[in-house]
Amino acid sequence: MAKSMHEINLLPNRENILLIQFLRWSLTIGRLLIILVETLALGTFLYRFSLDMQISDLNDDIKQQRVFATNFKEQEDKFRNLQVRLDLSKKIDAMGENNPKILSDIIEMGRGYITFKNISISTNAIQIEAQASTIGPLRIFINTIKKYPQFESVSIDKVENKTESAVIIISINVNLKQSYQPVVLDEDKLQENDSFNKEKLAQ
Repeated sequence: MAKSMHEINLLPNRENILLIQFLRWSLTIGRLLIILVETLALGTFLYRFSLDMQISDLNDDIKQQRVFATNFKEQEDKFRNLQVRLDLSKKIDAMGENNPKILSDIIEMGRGYITFKNISISTNAIQIEAQASTIGPLRIFINTIKKYPQFESVSIDKVENKTESAVIIISINVNLKQSYQPVVLDEDKLQENDSFNKEKLAQ
């Protein structure tokens, strides 16, 4: 009896080839996706790190600017006070020969405890706008100018409380005597006014 012959097919199966190609393609795409995700994550981390560095630098700059502003606040206040005095000096130069003395006396009466915003002198009246942190210094100033020998009358036109800047602004109208002649306040008189103002402030 003749022996049966077995056939052996050495060619790969077409279905197996397609499956292997699909798996290889899937692995390749998967690797690319993993690389892409890791790249995005690394980029996000680096961007966040740069933002944190910028925020830290900004905070340091803010602290330095705050220290700078605090250290120069006193100098700024002095500069503003000097600027106000220079503006008043310009007004003195423009007023002629009669009014500078009375303007100088008004400034001297309020020196050290109130700030003048505006002083206007006409032929028979004076408009004063001043401010202080409390009403006490303003009251002392009003009582002082009422004693000035060349003032006929002193009246308060307006009182404004600026809560946002913590100051009180007052507008004062002063009528001059008809026979106004500039008076010179000697040093004893000025020291007497300063002592009176200090005693009132102490109370």
